[in-house]
Amino acid sequence: METAYDILIIGSEISGLISAALLAKKGIRVAIVGDAVKPASYEKNGYIFNERPFPITGLHGGPLGEVLDEIGLSKGVFRNAAISYQVVLPDERVDIYEGTGLFHEELRRCFPQYIDKVSAFYSHTADINGKIDQIMELNPFSFRLLLPYWIARGRKPIKDAIERIDPDQRFQSFISAQLSSFSFMPGGISLIAASSTLESSRKGIYCMEGGSDALRALLMKKIRTLGGDIIEARVKDMSRNGNRWLLRTEDEAFSGRAVIGNIDARTFCNLFLDGGKKYLKKAERIEKACYPLTINIGVKEDGIPAGMAENVVMLRDYKKEYHSDNLLFMQISPSANGRRSLSITCKVSKEEFSLKERLREITEKMLEGVEELCPFIDIHTEVLDIRSPESGWDGIYTTTLSQRMGVGVLPPEIVRGDVVFAGPEVFPTLGFDGLVYSGRMAAAAVLKGLEKGKA
Repeated sequence: METAYDILIIGSEISGLISAALLAKKGIRVAIVGDAVKPASYEKNGYIFNERPFPITGLHGGPLGEVLDEIGLSKGVFRNAAISYQVVLPDERVDIYEGTGLFHEELRRCFPQYIDKVSAFYSHTADINGKIDQIMELNPFSFRLLLPYWIARGRKPIKDAIERIDPDQRFQSFISAQLSSFSFMPGGISLIAASSTLESSRKGIYCMEGGSDALRALLMKKIRTLGGDIIEARVKDMSRNGNRWLLRTEDEAFSGRAVIGNIDARTFCNLFLDGGKKYLKKAERIEKACYPLTINIGVKEDGIPAGMAENVVMLRDYKKEYHSDNLLFMQISPSANGRRSLSITCKVSKEEFSLKERLREITEKMLEGVEELCPFIDIHTEVLDIRSPESGWDGIYTTTLSQRMGVGVLPPEIVRGDVVFAGPEVFPTLGFDGLVYSGRMAAAAVLKGLEKGKA
């Protein structure tokens, strides 16, 4: 006996939840089936810590804001600071403002000798970013074939654009810091992907109490309100059953006309009883190249400099060099009972995290960098907790596949028209916005398939 739905979603990460909410809002009978997701936050000695910093972007004028408006969720639960975040260069800090006027003045202060070129660069990236959402709205199965010429030009590396601006690499360092922190993929990033990341972060870096766990809970509550079901059970396999797909768990079976995979691509492909190895070929070329090494610090209020509330701060390492591979990414919580929590992350390569001595060395230098940013923090620290990448549950993706649009890895239709994919592997270079875009695109793809079936 099986329970029938219109759409089945495997996994309850943010992309799949966005797909489910959008579909349920349209009256589609949807069910999310999968194991309970490991919490992104935890408690220790009275402090709530993140597994690693989790910035939310695109709330105003970005893809997340559009989704929240469409499903009827308030933006009031998100918190914003006057200065969303800072990029800390070896010689000064650069404040990132949402408003164009204040941000331009800050750029003029920091890069006066080539402000005209910097302004032209941001004008160009803003123009590209303004068209990305239009491309994402194209037919999800054919948008790669419909790309206009400006998208093809956008594939060129961001490095080419910024090297012409800054002979001493200060501006390049400023841009690379942001791209390294907000992208899920290391290495070279295309101009179009950089445009989306830079513009989305300029629309505000937001946090909410509870971080990604709270966002997931908010979306799940909305899905249930809209009539969707959430079933916590491990999916053993999936197969074709006539004109429907069948998911089996230990105790139950569920069928649907289409499936959205919201789990790791390899795991997703391995679930297929009929030809999974063929589909896995697409996923085998994707791997997690880096892992987050996170230090969580519980500190008394006095240990945080004034004004550093709910800010996201990026800091160069102890060498004070202009490189993005030795970057600290730090997120500070709001005050709670005279306490603050700090989450500080550094990307560690697969080779490094297998070497305990190297991890110890990186950790020590990370702590030196935090003390430089927040002097005397050590005497106010109450809790210090290191989250080793060996237990890291989310890696940083890389791939050898050609990047479609210069922004993505997996096609959303990884398997076939009625089985699509959503998650960080679809648009890894777009960071958090990529999660939202992939969820939207997966929902649009299966909805189109349902409409075609009715016709």
